Amino acid sequence: MSRFLLSSHNLRTQVADFLADSSKVSKRSLQIAGTSTSFQDIYQVSLATHTVLGGLTTRNLRPRLNPAQVVVIRIPLLVGLGQVSVAEVELRRFVELILWAIYFTDHPIEWRNFHDNTAGGFSQDARKPISYAAHRELGFYLEYALELMEAEPSGLGTKAIENVKQAVKKLNSAVHAGRLARESGRVPPHELISEQSLSSFGKTQRLTFSSCGLLLAAYRKSKFNALNAMARAYFDWLIGARLRREVRKGPFGLDLN
Repeated sequence: MSRFLLSSHNLRTQVADFLADSSKVSKRSLQIAGTSTSFQDIYQVSLATHTVLGGLTTRNLRPRLNPAQVVVIRIPLLVGLGQVSVAEVELRRFVELILWAIYFTDHPIEWRNFHDNTAGGFSQDARKPISYAAHRELGFYLEYALELMEAEPSGLGTKAIENVKQAVKKLNSAVHAGRLARESGRVPPHELISEQSLSSFGKTQRLTFSSCGLLLAAYRKSKFNALNAMARAYFDWLIGARLRREVRKGPFGLDLN
């Protein structure tokens, strides 16, 4: 059996060749990204979101927003390296982190169950309501946030959830393995990025980050009101002119802090 396996020397040679080829592919992708207006937008959306999350974070959030900020930074890196589909997976994980922060901050007992159960997975046993609620699919936490936001006086909280649902629908379609299964030819281990593909991803990225940012602002009213000038400017830019006007018009956010 061992005669079919690579020797240590041959393995090191193949690894070196693989890394050299990967470096060439990455370099080409990064060169395209470096001259792309759409990639600049992707970077700026991540920069804005990272700043906004920093302004809205509180020590008592569970989970804290640090992992979500890591995802935000990772997005332009993955896209620039030609790993757009992986970036889409990260966007969906970002949504989960934000929704978990809302649900588990309100439910510390369920958070402890979630935190201590490192095996993960869903719970199907409704007779154990704590673990059942702590290990649900994404839709459960979306519906919790929607019901919570029904008390938000401006209506922007529920609008944010509608936008999050729209983003999740896009991301579910993008990350589902069915897209790969339908490919008839060889699928390369990276995407050939273009201005068109970057622009398409950027729209999904902005929808995801802006709607989650708006939702967090509704959930953390006092932190939103206390945003410094830079974070407020990035928040306004991220959600866009129409929503910015709606935020300015009247009462906004749940007074939970």
